[in-house]
Amino acid sequence: MKKIMLFIMTISLFALPLNGCRDSNELEDLALVMGIGVDLTEDEHPLVSLQVFLPQGSGQSGGSQSQSKGAGGANQSFIATESGQSIGDAVNKIAKRMSRRVYLSHNAVLIISERMANHRLREVIDYCQRTQEIRQRTLLFVTREDMPKILNYESVLEKTSSISLLKEEEKHLNLITTIRDVSLMKTGPNKPIAIPVIKLRRDSYDPREQVTKIIGSALFTDEQMVGMMNSERTLGILMMNGDFRNNTFTFKPKGRKGKLSVNVQDIRIRAVPTIDRGSWELSIHLSGKGMLQENTTTLNPMNPVDCRQIEKQTAKYLASMIGKGFKQSQCVGSDVYMTYEVFERSYPHECQRARAHWATVYPNIHLSVHPQIQLMHSGASNS
Repeated sequence: MKKIMLFIMTISLFALPLNGCRDSNELEDLALVMGIGVDLTEDEHPLVSLQVFLPQGSGQSGGSQSQSKGAGGANQSFIATESGQSIGDAVNKIAKRMSRRVYLSHNAVLIISERMANHRLREVIDYCQRTQEIRQRTLLFVTREDMPKILNYESVLEKTSSISLLKEEEKHLNLITTIRDVSLMKTGPNKPIAIPVIKLRRDSYDPREQVTKIIGSALFTDEQMVGMMNSERTLGILMMNGDFRNNTFTFKPKGRKGKLSVNVQDIRIRAVPTIDRGSWELSIHLSGKGMLQENTTTLNPMNPVDCRQIEKQTAKYLASMIGKGFKQSQCVGSDVYMTYEVFERSYPHECQRARAHWATVYPNIHLSVHPQIQLMHSGASNS
């Protein structure tokens, strides 16, 4: 019996390294997709562009249409573009051209043209949710730029434009929207969605280079784009939803010459909803810390009276930013501030009755912001 057991164990040890080799993905057999762009042709058919990572020393596969250069001048990616009856059909056409298998699991960003986002966002999200290789944490963007152009721009620091966009979002200075976020937003009434908007601009220090810039957010209701919000008001969405880290705001204090630059961080939000005789009110109590980074006014931060004035002016600026953004979202009927969830926690029965006609309730919610900023560091100079 001992000899039989020893024989079985020996056979198992030799067979162990062979397990799983049949379904393995070898790197030299894969075309690694780093970014996906979805646009529309003139006849309203989906136009898909795939940014395929090209390792140094590797040749191109699949007949690329364009190339981009990464750090050091080596080709790091190429763009393959095809149109089709659907997004899946266009991707399949690209896959047939490739000598390697198109591999979507490394995809980092999905860029949607404004034309596609206007009326057919549902089609894009449906494809992403049904395709198993596409990760749910893939970042979403909307743009007015030409799709192959924005995917193919040359990043100075990163190997591909997709990696550059990924690193920019990791700083948490802008709105971050993933496929999973959209899935959660769609559960709310009227399906409010906010997606960051990007554009290309020339680098002011090197006019030969281009960089992507996040200029705000696109607002959606029932998966239809209803408007755009600038980057400043978009930060108000981050504050209200608890996603704000820190940011430096530059503004002119009321009644003063010059400007203040204050780095605001550690924002805390406490929302107090109230429904009284059919009137819906939301009070936002905001608290945070500030670091004075620049002061060209006559206010002396070393003076307690002036210090309190700087705190009040900063708080007032943040309240105005949130209020204006909230009002804009009410005008287009997109509850990207997730106020329905706030009211539902305190008034579940009332919200359940209002869910069917939330489009008429949300624009009439009265918002009041009560901010309080504590200046933690003011510097020693007032010159």
